[in-house]
Amino acid sequence: MLHVSEVMSNDLAGLQALLLLIQYTFLNPSVANLWLLTGLSSEACIELGLHQELPATAGADVLERDMRRRIFWCAWEMEVAVCAGFHRPVRTKNKYVNVSFPSEFGDHAISRSHVDTTGPRLKIVPCRIWRFRKIESDIMSVLYDDEPIPEDCASLEEWFTRTETAIRTWMEEAHSSAALNQDPSLKSQWDEMELYADIAYQYTLVLLFRPCPRVKMPSRENLMKGFHAAVQAATGYWEQANSEFGYMKYVFHPCHHTFSAAIVFLQALQYCRPEIADLHTLEEVEEFMMCFSRFFSTISERWPAATRCLHEYERLLGPVKKEYSEFLEQRSRLLDEQLSMNAYSVDGYLGHNGLDDIDSFAFWEVSNPFIDFTGDDLIDNYTYPPYDWNAEFGFGMESMDSTLPS
Repeated sequence: MLHVSEVMSNDLAGLQALLLLIQYTFLNPSVANLWLLTGLSSEACIELGLHQELPATAGADVLERDMRRRIFWCAWEMEVAVCAGFHRPVRTKNKYVNVSFPSEFGDHAISRSHVDTTGPRLKIVPCRIWRFRKIESDIMSVLYDDEPIPEDCASLEEWFTRTETAIRTWMEEAHSSAALNQDPSLKSQWDEMELYADIAYQYTLVLLFRPCPRVKMPSRENLMKGFHAAVQAATGYWEQANSEFGYMKYVFHPCHHTFSAAIVFLQALQYCRPEIADLHTLEEVEEFMMCFSRFFSTISERWPAATRCLHEYERLLGPVKKEYSEFLEQRSRLLDEQLSMNAYSVDGYLGHNGLDDIDSFAFWEVSNPFIDFTGDDLIDNYTYPPYDWNAEFGFGMESMDSTLPS
């Protein structure tokens, strides 16, 4: 950080240096402000025109064009990752981007005159991650930034279905391509890509079906999708954190995503009790609860802030778990009475209706575990961003007071 001013020049080389700093901050989030850094990289890309393909008359050679594409898509991917993790609008939306992906062939195969296509495709992972980020960017634009749905979608429900299909197709393509790989030198990349695809698929379902500014009260069906996806995402991130390739590589995204998934899990556990009890035993639900604590305990070895995530999750879990246990006891008792009296529907009595009558559903009192604070830091659940710079950017209690019910 002492030499930042020497390398952050207003050109491609300076932008590359900035991207290296951002990448390091993903590994060690306490080093710098990711929200600020990705904002700077996004602005630099626009100023340099990297979001648009150079015209044929520009005189750029093959290597220059490919380098511009590499730098843009790396910067854009980081921006979307941070914005989605913080639940903030994406600056450079898909509709403003008109540039192709760089070549999948290795850098050594790309010269100023041509691309040697006889070698292996070494960039199999980034190209797939960029496609995933395009889906994620669309979700953020529609659900968090109130962008209109595509004209060829008749309704928001149709858009949900199409987006869910798109992310599932993306995941399945990653697995099918990995199965076709016959190059032993690429096996580790494909193994990493497959686990990444599984986690990204599950977390995208959490992002898609959770409460958000556009859909403050999801249907029970969609919230249940978020419930199961949250558990799978946390489990996948724990496996990734304990893998050889993921031990030091993945810190920022897993911690933020898992805490966000934990909130959705707890919301569903509170408001979809009958559906969950129909599908899972108490022992299974308790194991689901533990998967979040297990992950936070593991990742805290690399990022101490995750310890606060663990404490905040367990603080929220306590009363929800107690309510769920009491619900099961009451349900069992009423079932026994119904068998003897056949008098009423247990599920109807216990609230097996929709969520429309739950005024407090869209507002949860959640303390931000990534900052030190005094007093109550209350924010609603769908705008809740677990980041370090709440005070600096005005994302805390002062800006959220107007959204809280009196």
